[in-house]
Amino acid sequence: MVKWHHNGINVTIIILEVARYSQPKQMESKKIFLKKAAPFCFLLMVFIFNSRSFSQIIYTDIPDATPNATYPLDLNNDTIIDFLIQFDLVDKVMCKPQNNNAYSGNFVGGEPLPWALSESMSICDTLATWYDSDNPGTMAWGTSIGYWVGATNKYLALKLIVGTNTYYGWARLDFLATSTSFTIKDYAYESTPKACIQSGQPIIGINENLNKNIFSVFPNPFNSSTTIHAIGNLKNATLTIYNSNGKTLKQVNNISGQTVSLSRYNLPSGLYFFRLTEGNKIIAVEKILITD
Repeated sequence: MVKWHHNGINVTIIILEVARYSQPKQMESKKIFLKKAAPFCFLLMVFIFNSRSFSQIIYTDIPDATPNATYPLDLNNDTIIDFLIQFDLVDKVMCKPQNNNAYSGNFVGGEPLPWALSESMSICDTLATWYDSDNPGTMAWGTSIGYWVGATNKYLALKLIVGTNTYYGWARLDFLATSTSFTIKDYAYESTPKACIQSGQPIIGINENLNKNIFSVFPNPFNSSTTIHAIGNLKNATLTIYNSNGKTLKQVNNISGQTVSLSRYNLPSGLYFFRLTEGNKIIAVEKILITD
């Protein structure tokens, strides 16, 4: 019997060992059986390996973002906001799934609390409970409520629904011990429907912003327009503006050069977010404040 572990699958193949037989005919019959069984064993091994060959983890490394109000998380980078990581109070941070998406956690004292997973934890349907938009979860509140209080390099387990398909992923975050600030660092999802992913697993198919372009926004706050400055030339970039609920308000395509002029676009005064992307690479996510 031979055992090994491949892509989350425990594989066991039983190999019949030919004992030493006193009768030559018995020995010969066993050899014939093994010759016939060998192709089947080979095909079984090919099937097991190929069944995972199309599995692909899509990983996105963003410039570490520490928003004061809301982070609109687009897990699969399709311009549709999937989750809001959002302050409800100055020291209370919520995870709010959008549409039919969900996070994994549990109820404590009537409060849904998203898990703060360590690395290499399996994320899939086997996790006990998933909560959708009807149950926004308290990640951290004050110094004692929630699994995320003072967390460092912990993972939020996420379920993404696209059409009839279900995908699993994670987002990595840090929290202050006072729950007054959080930082989102990166995120990933398994592009094979219903396939499991391990927390912190960006193995293949990496969609990573390796350059992490440094940028600045000035003025901010602004009244009529502001300018985004990037170190390094942009090429066919896209600028998307969201409100605090993650709704897309404006999108500007085919941006090139080192500066991007951002107009008010008749938006009322308030807090907004912009995201600057090149292809599938996220270059910048930042908050902007429009004043009268």
